[in-house]
Amino acid sequence: MRKIYTAIVLLFAAASLFAQTKLTYKNNGLNIGDVRNMKQIEYLPQGDGGANQVWDFSKAKVLKDMAIAQNANVATQVGNLDLTSRNTLLACDEGGEKTTYFEITNTEKKYWGLTSGNVKIEFNAPVVDLKFPFAYQDMIAGSMDGAYVDNGASYPITGNYFTTADAWGSLTLPDGNTYNGVLRIKVDKNYQQLSGGTTYTIHTIRYQYYAEGVRYPVLIVLENEIKSDCNCACGSSKSEYAYYLPVSKAENGAKAIVSTKDAIVNNDVKINVYPNPFHESLSANVVLSADAEANIDIVDAAGRKIKDFGEYNLVSGTNDVNLETGDLVQGHYFLRVSVNGVNYAKSVFKK
Repeated sequence: MRKIYTAIVLLFAAASLFAQTKLTYKNNGLNIGDVRNMKQIEYLPQGDGGANQVWDFSKAKVLKDMAIAQNANVATQVGNLDLTSRNTLLACDEGGEKTTYFEITNTEKKYWGLTSGNVKIEFNAPVVDLKFPFAYQDMIAGSMDGAYVDNGASYPITGNYFTTADAWGSLTLPDGNTYNGVLRIKVDKNYQQLSGGTTYTIHTIRYQYYAEGVRYPVLIVLENEIKSDCNCACGSSKSEYAYYLPVSKAENGAKAIVSTKDAIVNNDVKINVYPNPFHESLSANVVLSADAEANIDIVDAAGRKIKDFGEYNLVSGTNDVNLETGDLVQGHYFLRVSVNGVNYAKSVFKK
């Protein structure tokens, strides 16, 4: 009897382990055009890592709204980032306060730095923010070698970072959503930054909570501590912030609809384009769950309409549309399909 009981316990433990969220490029890579409409809430201490954690933010007070717009980076040079790369390059506008720069491949999410007003932080080699796939107890470590640029004056940055999927459990948010099997990613950075004649020692921790079926973190928590060697009160500071992503359904593991600028993530419309990069013509494969009228056009990275192909009567199932693009100049665009007032987009390149 004891052997049977032990087997049941082990089976339950194994089932719990496999119920955790695993991050993949397909389900969790950043998409150009998405806008995450988040809400800043009261900070709560995050606690230790480990399995079967319970995080309750249900009573956290909402302070203000904050949107992250994931625009294409086609012009801003950050560190040794290659702007001609065919990888996905993003400039994420974080509430108008700063812009962060990322490079996305099918195996990694890489952070190259940020700009804020006249200040720029850039790295010679990127901070590998995430690898795909990534699961509980996976980890990444590396060095931070770059520069802090203030009004044209450049100062060195040196340090290291450590990223780990350090915990999993259940998470309750202020919108009433409770998610099970949530995976917490902890990004811990320790580095020194010289500015003028003062050396600043900076320690930042970012916690990101991922739920099954939601592309982006449903909760982000930031902890920052700065100390300097100037021996003055103004040279040290500490701050904490928390932001959560409201989604459309409260069921665990629901496929959330995330509002976007030029793309909506849901299961009703799917778009494939080929060839990509393209030359004189481009073909679009549009899959719908019901008959609909759709407008198809080409827009640039700023959302400006470049070419309008007009209205199409599309049917439920697969629709193949051939588009003449010989008059477009070389560059990066988005093929946009508007269905029932909702925009869907795919990133395309003209050679």
